[in-house]
Amino acid sequence: MPISKSRQSPFDTRNERGADRLLQIEAVYDKVPVGLCYLNRNGTFVTINDQLSRMLGVASERAVGQQVEDIVPDHAHLLRDSLKAALAGAPIPDQEIRRAEETFMVSAASVTNDLGETTGISVAYTNISNVKRIAHKLQETEQRTTYALESAGQWIWDLNIATMRVWRSPQYRILLGLDPNGADSESVAWDIVHPDDKARAIQAFEDAVSGRTPYFEAVYRVPRGNGGHAWILSRGKIVEYGPDGAPLRLLATSVDISMQKQIEEQLSTTVQLRLELEQKLLEANRKLKNQSERDHLTNLPNRRKFNHLLKREFVRATENADSLAILMIDIDHFKAYNDFYGHLAGDKCLVQVGRALNKVIKQSGGSIARFGGEEFAALLSGVTAEQASTTAMQMLGTVTAMQLEHSGSPTGVISVSIGMAVFGDENREAITGPDDVLNCADSALYQSKRNGRGRLSVWGDFAK
Repeated sequence: MPISKSRQSPFDTRNERGADRLLQIEAVYDKVPVGLCYLNRNGTFVTINDQLSRMLGVASERAVGQQVEDIVPDHAHLLRDSLKAALAGAPIPDQEIRRAEETFMVSAASVTNDLGETTGISVAYTNISNVKRIAHKLQETEQRTTYALESAGQWIWDLNIATMRVWRSPQYRILLGLDPNGADSESVAWDIVHPDDKARAIQAFEDAVSGRTPYFEAVYRVPRGNGGHAWILSRGKIVEYGPDGAPLRLLATSVDISMQKQIEEQLSTTVQLRLELEQKLLEANRKLKNQSERDHLTNLPNRRKFNHLLKREFVRATENADSLAILMIDIDHFKAYNDFYGHLAGDKCLVQVGRALNKVIKQSGGSIARFGGEEFAALLSGVTAEQASTTAMQMLGTVTAMQLEHSGSPTGVISVSIGMAVFGDENREAITGPDDVLNCADSALYQSKRNGRGRLSVWGDFAK
């Protein structure tokens, strides 16, 4: 095959290829039980799910494209601070906000692209009003706990250690829904404790009596009057000793912590659900990412993926003073092929040619992508111009050897034209970015077409 050289300047520019498209995950956002939105680095709403639309009282179509100050002026500064922290690579703390009678936890996380650059933040709004109200009530109850106070939600009990008889204040029966006129309030110690919890309660008592612990503290279940059990937290201390120093009385208070236990279980369930949701979101993101970087017809990487690889390998080649070869490959007279054989046959041809080119490039340690239409792009790292040229010539020969009929081509069979550019020591100072190498290879491809197609043209001084 003849090889020609292209003389176009490496600084000629063309429209940037393959602008990154935003991964659309609204379908996943709308399934989660929290308000979610994505802000770009300018503080503009890019996406907002239905939950957050309801929380903020603003339609998503009105919010998207607007600055945070226009949509949530009451806490726009909070989102701006989170965005500023994300752009600075600093931790983003969770914060609470009040809107009307509701309390929300606002959590934000940095969003980065494939190059590791921060593109914005993902923000989650969780309604914690009920949890805040319950936590506040529990805190008030804890503050009221004292050994001398008989108050709603607690009862006092006094254990005679010598006789192991216990007296309980009247609140005991009231709080547990028992008959206030029931059995005498004095009974045998530990008789109301659930069998599964009794050993733990007795051990806590023995530790306090022996002095191994300064206080008695135990959590256990007791029966309710209407069925079921209540979780009880009991705390106390030895308040009387005999002449010989032996403990005589244990005075303690008990409080119903069933609500707290319920909250703990709910929180545990919520954490588990959140972990499962995060895993599903990660899997969905991976699938979306793979789909966004894969050509659906040939199953080769697409233009977007190729541009990412090119940028990464150009940086590597620059930092390591290594070489990088780009091959732009175009199927000759493909429009005529489609017109004559039809688009289904054209798609089949693209798949066959892509498979053949991929086999050659894999043997050379490179990668190839469908760049668009009938055009492919290949990348070879750390190779000489001679090695890259050899690979290109193998591609030409492999496609021709397939003998795919093409009545619209002068040769009668499918062929490809290739343009090649190598970034290396000869042009390291002149080429300033990956697009320069790509443009040079593209110019060499057009030189191949001008010279009759079915051939390789090399940008620069090397030619075979």
